[in-house]
Amino acid sequence: MKRLLFVLGALLMGHNACADGLDGEKTAYLSDAAGERIAIGRVRFTPVAEGRWKIMFATDPDRFPEYFLAMKPFRCMQTPRRSLCHFPYGSRDEVSLSDWSALEYQLIFIHKPPPALSLDSRNGMFWKLHREGDRLIGKLYDADLEPIVVPSGNRANPLTEDFLQPADMASHPLPQLIIE
Repeated sequence: MKRLLFVLGALLMGHNACADGLDGEKTAYLSDAAGERIAIGRVRFTPVAEGRWKIMFATDPDRFPEYFLAMKPFRCMQTPRRSLCHFPYGSRDEVSLSDWSALEYQLIFIHKPPPALSLDSRNGMFWKLHREGDRLIGKLYDADLEPIVVPSGNRANPLTEDFLQPADMASHPLPQLIIE
């Protein structure tokens, strides 16, 4: 009954009950400086309360086949200049309008030259998310993933400003992240 009253109230006020625009499944894209996009996976947003969602991110298995690197399986996408390997971290699965960190940590990637067989934790890619209308935009940071690889301190959000540097957009083949 409470939910019905909320929906009716929202409609009477001229708002959709799902006005946040993030409910359901969205596509995650990486794009180059020219704006050419590559769909890399899907994010499912399931509402749990006003302005809060459970999230689940999955890479596109056709674009990200599995490779055995660093004694562990990784899903990697090949680009002409480098391989991008999905490096998800953490078990948190809820985001809010004021805290996107659980999704930011699920969207960590690590890059390597295509012929390399190992990963270097200093080659992390971390996007800080912000909202623009019904989509999320990520600002790319080069990340040293040492606090994840060698655990210490805050286990939920270990990548402090000391481990993140604004990325040189020209040095990354796909620097922009968009979820819509």
